[in-house]
Amino acid sequence: MTKRALNLFLIVMLAMFSFSIAVAKAGDLKPPFTEIGYQTDGDYYYTFYVDLSKDGPNAIAYIQVQRNTTGEILKLDNFNGKVILLNPVQFSIKDKATVSFFDGNKLISKDLKGALQGSVKP
Repeated sequence: MTKRALNLFLIVMLAMFSFSIAVAKAGDLKPPFTEIGYQTDGDYYYTFYVDLSKDGPNAIAYIQVQRNTTGEILKLDNFNGKVILLNPVQFSIKDKATVSFFDGNKLISKDLKGALQGSVKP
């Protein structure tokens, strides 16, 4: 009986140790992207993310698109573009950024230009 209890104890401890390592690793995985601002038009809200560990102009790492009326995050199809730093906390799109996304079953493509509102949020 004691040997069985010891084996059960070791199995439980091993499982708990493995679980704690997995949780620690999952918590350490943060994307290297920083939210740098947003733009909005009559229908959509675009949030821009870049990797600030590289020198500018910075390639856009991700654009999140939301519907203005509901706040629903829409499925992204494609994006490209670069941003430049206007002042210590504000960015502007260099030339233009293009984003394509699905609103329902409809594929929408937008060209975005100009300064981003908001500021850097590390």
